[in-house]
Amino acid sequence: SHIGLIYLSDALRPIALPSNSGTRGCIGELHFPSPFDWATGGSGTNHGCTGSHGGSSGMGDMEDDPIVRALERSSIAQTLKAARASLAEPSRPFSPLDRSLFRVADGASPSRPSSGYTVDQLHFAFRDAPARPDQRTPADRPGHGPRRLLKRTGQASAESEELTPMVAGGAMPSPPARTPHRPPKPPSAGGYPTSLSSSTSGLSLRHASGSGYPDGAGGSTVLDKSPRHKAASPSHKKRSSSSKALGSSSSITDSSPRRRKSSASPSPAGSPLTPGGSTRADWDEAADAVMARLQELASSKEQRRQNPDLLAQLCDRIWELVSDIQAGRGRSPQKFASKLLREVMGLMDLKDMKDPKFLFKLSRSALALLKTEGSTTGFPASGVQQAYLNIAQGLFKYSQKGEYDKDFLSERLIEPLLEVLESQAAECSSNDLRVYIVGILKNVSQDEENQKLLSERGAVTVLFKLLGGEHLTGSSKEAQLLIQATAALRNLAGGRSHTEFLREDRLDALTRVMSLFPVHVELLTNVSRILSKLTLHAEACEAFAKNGAYMRQIAKTLSANPDCTPLTLRLAFVLGNLTERSDRLRVIFAFDCEGTALAPQLLAKYWQKERQLARIGPDQATNGIKEVEEVLVKLVRLLANIAISPTAGATLASSSAVVDPLLDMLGAKKIGESEELVLNVVAAVTNLLFYDVPSNLLFQDENKQLLCRLLRPLLLESYNVEALVETARALGNLSRHADARRCMAGLRIDEILVILLDHDDAGLVFYVCGALVNVAADPDCNVRLMNSSPIVQKLGKLLSEAPPDDPALRLVAVKVLTNLSLDPSIGWTPTDVEAVRSVLEQMPADCEEVAMEDDDEQTISDRNQLLNLSQELLLRLPQVEPGAGEEVHLSVPSGGGGRRGAAAAG
Repeated sequence: SHIGLIYLSDALRPIALPSNSGTRGCIGELHFPSPFDWATGGSGTNHGCTGSHGGSSGMGDMEDDPIVRALERSSIAQTLKAARASLAEPSRPFSPLDRSLFRVADGASPSRPSSGYTVDQLHFAFRDAPARPDQRTPADRPGHGPRRLLKRTGQASAESEELTPMVAGGAMPSPPARTPHRPPKPPSAGGYPTSLSSSTSGLSLRHASGSGYPDGAGGSTVLDKSPRHKAASPSHKKRSSSSKALGSSSSITDSSPRRRKSSASPSPAGSPLTPGGSTRADWDEAADAVMARLQELASSKEQRRQNPDLLAQLCDRIWELVSDIQAGRGRSPQKFASKLLREVMGLMDLKDMKDPKFLFKLSRSALALLKTEGSTTGFPASGVQQAYLNIAQGLFKYSQKGEYDKDFLSERLIEPLLEVLESQAAECSSNDLRVYIVGILKNVSQDEENQKLLSERGAVTVLFKLLGGEHLTGSSKEAQLLIQATAALRNLAGGRSHTEFLREDRLDALTRVMSLFPVHVELLTNVSRILSKLTLHAEACEAFAKNGAYMRQIAKTLSANPDCTPLTLRLAFVLGNLTERSDRLRVIFAFDCEGTALAPQLLAKYWQKERQLARIGPDQATNGIKEVEEVLVKLVRLLANIAISPTAGATLASSSAVVDPLLDMLGAKKIGESEELVLNVVAAVTNLLFYDVPSNLLFQDENKQLLCRLLRPLLLESYNVEALVETARALGNLSRHADARRCMAGLRIDEILVILLDHDDAGLVFYVCGALVNVAADPDCNVRLMNSSPIVQKLGKLLSEAPPDDPALRLVAVKVLTNLSLDPSIGWTPTDVEAVRSVLEQMPADCEEVAMEDDDEQTISDRNQLLNLSQELLLRLPQVEPGAGEEVHLSVPSGGGGRRGAAAAG
């Protein structure tokens, strides 16, 4: 799915190159007796770059030739080492995984939410309401002085801990008239249990005894040490209860005459039943028992320490109670929800319950209770807001560790967090709360399963609501939330979810954020990361092409932040993706956004920065050089794509701010060390070389010679096939000039190209033949090429091995042979003549065999031209008689002209 660098439009597929002189890097039309060329070249003169045109090195010296040895080493290396850089799959900007709340310090917002705390420092219990009478110490009771609230710190004490939850309205509740706060004592235990036997390994909340609250495992006896209760009388009778709502299947023991009477008789007519079938009164009784055990366990750290497995069971049982409350069980579920909420928040305040395996379960229960109708009635709004915030802060700390990502999924915490984010309630509208919740979603969405769930639950819609609307003003407080939202959206922008981002209103929202926060680097970087992922897809580029305002805003942001390397890197990548596919966007960026000035300015700026870092030394500035080089890669790629547009390409080719840095990079960087950069530079140079106009600085005499010298090592040293292809394409455009062809001959580049005819990559061979078409069109270069290399032999072998269904490759090979045959004074070996004749005679049958009715126009045109040209060349090949000499000469093509006519036409 990666977007590659699109060069000039006709160079995408080697087999589909047009064959007219008006297209980029293409083979020229056939003009007998004139030689073929890639485009009409100038009649430039030689400027000291000529070499031995007479062919001083014969074919017998090929085995000892250093060029041959170098290419052999390169070919072997190509089979052993895959190319690391590719134009088809450009590297994407790397963003290290980061789970902090903010990555960049912001001195303008000192009050923004912080993650510099520990979970142990968080306080969950409600603290701004008086304690209930049964939870007050003797000194706090009436007649014993003022009430004292227990103050908690992060350090847990081995002593019993008391909770101080609030009650509705903040008023001091009156003592119960008849029944104690705790349920009656079970007769089997002899009293209300406040401690567990040391042998107890866990607490079964669904004990077979039918007790509505936890009992000791294994049926061990639990003694009541509470001074407020006496041992139960053995005369107490059991009663039957079907407390299925709490998971019990047998009876609940009760010494209360009132409760015994209630449960011993059948339910009266019209008595409300719970969904499970038990009466609401039964559920209340059992729920009170569980609540009592919860309070007792919370008050004793020793019991919790001795029974760690019991804590997990307790958390699961609390969730069952919450589910029952939400299902409407019991006579007063809202009242019980309020009581349970206080106890849950109190449990979360205990240090040992802040372990993630407990805190996750309790947080889910607390979030469900907080949204339950009536559960917070009488609670101050500030207390409810703080409860939400504390839960979010606790979960955020654990979301910073990737090891807990799966737990957020398994404990079903993601959905309630999204619900809080969607809520319009006042207690859920705090900016800090939303920052932490979206921060959690940002962190856990780095997990693929969590990403899938978030997408299914509409997280993209929820997050875009935070970005959209007219409420944004560009304040730093808004930026705090938007940083989290855009980071989360970036995680969700990959895969199939990217289509959810392409709605016009959502693209508007992203660019509007860029407009409102023009210098907020962290936020802008997050938006650029979203765009980087989106523009990898063709649909996204099509959506951006519908509205030029998107491109203009991206360019404006890039122009306003030239010194921010991470942002420049990503926005240049985005612009490269967009200009890769749309000619309209190329024109918009080049001229409406002044891209022909902006891109060169940035290129010069970062090339200068790279040179400064290089002078410091690679050991001291390795990371800095690498980051700057990544920016250069994206900027060069952007320039290469803009150059596809004829108007923009000609403008760029005439700018020294473009040409000079490209030539400097090609000279200073080695492909073995900066592979992707060199690869993109060569591609950009190739595109600019298409524009053969007087203003093109690359066609200045000194630059043509410089290019020949710079491109030669790439043919000898590159392990990257794409680099070889791009170099061959550049030489094909450059070789339209006579002085460039002679310089290539002087550097023996023509011989290197002949050797590369044996390469196993068809695309590379195609472009090598394209360059040889122009070299063979030059009479002087033709003579040298025939005398110094086995070019005819290699072309004959290529024609025999090329697949019949690739007429473009066969056609360009025949064109090279045709240009080589135009000089009758140059002899061919009888073996070469017979090899070429054999292939040409078979050509009509091969073309007829592979012809298909659904062939495209280009394929049909290539095939027809191949047949015609093959027949013309076949007519000029002499019949080789037995005993023929070492050379035979081809006949002069009809129409005359000879060498000099061909040279003039070339």
